[in-house]
Amino acid sequence: MKHSDYEERSHRVYRDTENGLLLGVCAGIARHFDFPVWLTRIAVLALGWFFPFSTIVAYIAAALLMPEHPLHYRGDGDERSFWQSRKHRS
Repeated sequence: MKHSDYEERSHRVYRDTENGLLLGVCAGIARHFDFPVWLTRIAVLALGWFFPFSTIVAYIAAALLMPEHPLHYRGDGDERSFWQSRKHRS
């Protein structure tokens, strides 16, 4: 198992600010439970319709308590090795 596979299977829930609209809470929950993000957002909107105050408080609490997902490098290997070699020279 590669290191990135381990990070993806982590039991921790992170805010996904790269793919999120507001604070990344719905995107982070969807990523953790492997749900579509649109389905998670609709569920939050439905909860907000029936329980507006509770949903807003829970969303803000989740945004404050959930750590931001660490950024990952998504480029080709040559550029990654270049920047890693630059880091080791410093």
